[in-house]
Amino acid sequence: MNILLLDGHTVQVLPMLEYLNKKNHITIFAEEKLSFGWASKYPNKKILCPKLIENEEKYIYFLRDYLSNNSIDVIVPLFNDSAELMSKIKSSIEAEFKTKIAIPHYETLIKGHDKNLTMKIAKDINIPHPKTFDLEDGTLEAAAKYCGFPSLIKPNIGAGAKGITRVNSLEELKNEYPSIKNNFGNCTLQEFISQEGFQYKCQLFRDKDGLIKGQTVQKKYRYFPISGGSTSCSEIVIIPEIIEYSNNFLNEVNWRGFADFDYIHDINDNKYKLMEINPRLPASIKSSFKAGVDFSDLIINDAIDNNTTVYKSKNGIWLRYLSLEVLWFIFSKNTDRFNSKPSWFNFFNSKTYYIDGSLQDPLPMITGFLIGIKKYLNPSFRKAKLKNKGK
Repeated sequence: MNILLLDGHTVQVLPMLEYLNKKNHITIFAEEKLSFGWASKYPNKKILCPKLIENEEKYIYFLRDYLSNNSIDVIVPLFNDSAELMSKIKSSIEAEFKTKIAIPHYETLIKGHDKNLTMKIAKDINIPHPKTFDLEDGTLEAAAKYCGFPSLIKPNIGAGAKGITRVNSLEELKNEYPSIKNNFGNCTLQEFISQEGFQYKCQLFRDKDGLIKGQTVQKKYRYFPISGGSTSCSEIVIIPEIIEYSNNFLNEVNWRGFADFDYIHDINDNKYKLMEINPRLPASIKSSFKAGVDFSDLIINDAIDNNTTVYKSKNGIWLRYLSLEVLWFIFSKNTDRFNSKPSWFNFFNSKTYYIDGSLQDPLPMITGFLIGIKKYLNPSFRKAKLKNKGK
């Protein structure tokens, strides 16, 4: 089968390549050569494509031209921008090129992609969540009164914590909000949940018949930036409430395909609270594969309307993001470096894997360090990442 993976420059492409290359011909679109997918040994074909965020029309033209000259059975978007775009043009592309796009239609996808819509649905079906106020639906004073302080300004649509800013007073809200809206679009104000509780990810696959065929929960232990950023160390666990809430949401919106949920444990009321949903594979998806849930198999077979296998997750699988773990160590206090649980120094055992590569495919890990150095040499990126956003 011929499969096209979009966003081949992202780290989440790596487990998809590792598992799909055994039975399929895999092509990746990558926006730059200094990237995870380009460094991997697994793609059969690597295509340098335009940057979607810079020119959507050019990207669509490039994709259509490629599909006109190459037979592709399934297209899988791996990041937010491509997931949203592919959901919008799904019907036309599938009809014209006889290919399948493994993403829900836009009217469904937006319910899990727009944070404001997500929280409204969570409220309707009694999924615990932080107090959330649509900043387009009232005054800043009303939002402040409802959510209280501290709170987070969150762009309704976005990825990687971009634009998320903690505010501690009405004055800060008034000062910060205009520029965030100008740069990122419509926003919500959301109650800040104390970071003392652990954060979790829940990944599920709901097939064409409305059945959950794979599910995992990841418990996050370390992040970079330390105040709240990308996960650098996590473990596969079982939290029945989180799985139930996530399943209920997918059933409510009649979701078909993969979805990734973010939760935080609020120690004040002992509830797991839904923070957001990603309509695509997260960077930490590799631990799900290693825990026995082959989401790549589910994604491809469901896209072509084949019956899908039920996968069971095993616990105790650890995932580390080596380049971010190194940064975590550098920026942490000594007491955290040497007393963290799990130990930062436990690098090698049969249940620990790395997001950014493996002994079987080592070049992406080296590339990951180079990408990190390149990013942090950019002053604006460094300032944005190291700013305390309190996510």
